[in-house]
Amino acid sequence: MTSAAHVRAKATRRSFWQLAGVSTLLVGSTGGGLFLYYRYARLPEQWRVARLSRMQPPVRRTRPFVAGTNNRGNENINPCDGYGFSNELLLTGEPLWGISAVYFYGLVLLRSVMLLTRMVPVIWYAFLTYGLHLCGEQVLFEKLRDALTAMGPSYIKFGQWMATRPDFFPPTLCAALEKLYDQTSAHSWSHTEKVLRRTLHEATPSDGLIEDNGMTSLPDVVETTKTRCKQVAMKQRHNALYYLQEIETVPVNSGSIAQIHRGVLREEVDGIPAGTEMAIKVTHPRIREHIAADVTGMRWFVNILTFLWPSTVYFDLKRSVQEFSSFVQSQLDLRQECDNLQQFIFNFRDFPGVIFPRPLPSLCSQDVLIETFEEGEPLQGIQSGENYYDLAERGCHMFLKMLFEDNFVHSDLHPGNLLLRTNPGAPVSSVSASLLLPSADAYYPDGKMKLLHELVVLDTGLVSTLSKKERNNFIALFAAVACGDGKLASDLMIDRMPKQRRPQSGVKREKFRNDMQAIFDIVPPGKSEGFKLSKVRIGPVLAKIMNTVRENKTPIDGNFASLVLTVIVGEGLGRRLAPDFNIFSEAAPYLVALLEDSELYFLASKLRETYGTPALLRDSVHFVRPERTATYAEMGVKKVVKTMGHMWRRLTGEATDSDMATVEK
Repeated sequence: MTSAAHVRAKATRRSFWQLAGVSTLLVGSTGGGLFLYYRYARLPEQWRVARLSRMQPPVRRTRPFVAGTNNRGNENINPCDGYGFSNELLLTGEPLWGISAVYFYGLVLLRSVMLLTRMVPVIWYAFLTYGLHLCGEQVLFEKLRDALTAMGPSYIKFGQWMATRPDFFPPTLCAALEKLYDQTSAHSWSHTEKVLRRTLHEATPSDGLIEDNGMTSLPDVVETTKTRCKQVAMKQRHNALYYLQEIETVPVNSGSIAQIHRGVLREEVDGIPAGTEMAIKVTHPRIREHIAADVTGMRWFVNILTFLWPSTVYFDLKRSVQEFSSFVQSQLDLRQECDNLQQFIFNFRDFPGVIFPRPLPSLCSQDVLIETFEEGEPLQGIQSGENYYDLAERGCHMFLKMLFEDNFVHSDLHPGNLLLRTNPGAPVSSVSASLLLPSADAYYPDGKMKLLHELVVLDTGLVSTLSKKERNNFIALFAAVACGDGKLASDLMIDRMPKQRRPQSGVKREKFRNDMQAIFDIVPPGKSEGFKLSKVRIGPVLAKIMNTVRENKTPIDGNFASLVLTVIVGEGLGRRLAPDFNIFSEAAPYLVALLEDSELYFLASKLRETYGTPALLRDSVHFVRPERTATYAEMGVKKVVKTMGHMWRRLTGEATDSDMATVEK
């Protein structure tokens, strides 16, 4: 029989070795974990912070233009700009006086006569379509598109703007005008050269090197000549042409506002090294005169139409012309695009896979924008059968970052403004690259990592920003679409309208709510296995919503419509890159990281209320993809770091109101 002391000794020895083994395992795993954390998390973060600290926020020379507003964005420019009229005319329509008025209103009259001439075939086909019913609307809309193309830049832009407002115009018309190509005949090289020379006020060597001031001494003449030559050399350095070489006189592309030439940088400017290939964007001659004349003609036409048919006031055509004039105004000052490019570059300085051209602010003006020439394949040419899921996911993340993190959204993200760049041998994502030891060739000169597939974003002249209320409304609309709540969506649309344009009758408001709900009642949520969050296609649903808004004559403001259209185009583009792309599935981890806790709580509560917890768990099987594990982990870490930051600022007494609300929540 074993004594009690023997049993205790045996138990003690066993416990000791077990304790030693467990302790060794804990110490080893802790040390290994700390090493992995330092090597793959802490050290890269230190490098990232050190690199970002060297970049200062850009200083804007213009006020940012916001889609759907009358914010001119260029209030600090010369009001006359050497054209004999103020750019304010585009927005205010104020009358001109004097000789310039005679010339300008003569131009308006000439353009109006040209418009009437071009519209004769359109009017005839409208009669055949709606009067005699001999042809379809598609033929009529094609004739309208041809007429707008023939009328030049203003009407091309007007057609493109119409295509972005499905709340104003029928979807078939918007679809036809989406094909309105922004191509016009190029202006001469002599105009481009003239604009580049005057950009920075060059003085030519023939401008008075030696004046006849009575000097007869040869040494005096020689000294004066040397001084004047030095002055001319200094002035030549303020000429854009001095910094460019090998400029192609034939433009690469000619749009309705400006055309683009390709050239090479002669010496380093604004941190961009010599030898870099550049894109030189120059506005067409007298483009502001022509556009201002056309906008004035549009105002005249609307006033006459409203006078002859008072019922057209209901369509608010004056507001349409005003929004269009604001839209086109933002694209007439190329410094707007330069400032926006700098802001986007700063916002995406730590976002691999998204590239913006780098501008030369010191060489840019109203009429000239010089930026790096970015190579890439247009997304329009990508075959739908090819799978670029990583690119679709990156585009979704890019848009959500613009919207929820930066509040600075590119408002013209159609496939023509996006290029695909492929870097063979580069990693698919930055997360997979962090597990390797990339060489110096794996980075761009600004320190951004190269990825296999990258998005190059162009044409940043038009942006959108949201106030806190607008942001909440957009999130609520997102939730309403996800939950199939048409009545909530209709209330949001009405609340977004100016008070004087909201439906005053309770009957009209209720009809609008019922029409919106009918969009989702095809397959009611919670009553059928067919309506699952993973199956919701937000693009087509939003398109139907905009069509219902138009049919009920309740158009929303341009800023909100611009964002809605961006989502519609974005999901369609994502579906083209990856056939099974679902914006809800792709957005889920980014929304968790980017939304404030109160916003995330609202969205989660709405989804849980509509679908129920079991249904959400069912859909999570469709949402989660094993290949996105790194993305889930990255967004989870960002959310934890963000929450810990709120708590730390509260403990140190530096908390803001949002920090307090986050911690309390």
